[in-house]
Amino acid sequence: MTEIQRSNLSQSAEELMAFLDERAQSVRQMLEQLNQLRAAVIRRDEQALRQMQEILPLAAAQREQADSRQQQICHAFSRILECRPEEVNLTRVGQYLMPEQKTALLPKQRLLKELMNRLSLEHCATEQLLRECERLNRTILEGIIGKRNQTLTYTSYGQTRREVHQPIISMRM
Repeated sequence: MTEIQRSNLSQSAEELMAFLDERAQSVRQMLEQLNQLRAAVIRRDEQALRQMQEILPLAAAQREQADSRQQQICHAFSRILECRPEEVNLTRVGQYLMPEQKTALLPKQRLLKELMNRLSLEHCATEQLLRECERLNRTILEGIIGKRNQTLTYTSYGQTRREVHQPIISMRM
């Protein structure tokens, strides 16, 4: 590796370290948001759910920006390591770093892996909760208005028509 490549590698490694710290913080925020979402759903806190819904576009933009920055870092390393961007990963980068940089990279790599595993579990738990809520709501509605085939009516021409806009509960006394 040439001296220029070593210099570029060192500079890119510093940028990578900062990015990994930001990414870890971002994953922690996502974990917290998932916890808040589950708590709001369980408590039926509509205000909290609305606030979370308002934050979603900003969070999506931040994730897009982070993904773009990650791609830039991968491209920089691919030029330095003379490989394709798809082949760049933390393990491969670590093989070319100075010992002190490699020592700093390993804990960040482990932490990010642990956080991503936890995020995957929390995401699955949140999805299961929301699916269960959906199932319960569907069951309750079927109990109130009947199953799909029970809510069909027929026109004078014999065509089936689903009565969607009819009131669920009669208010007549």
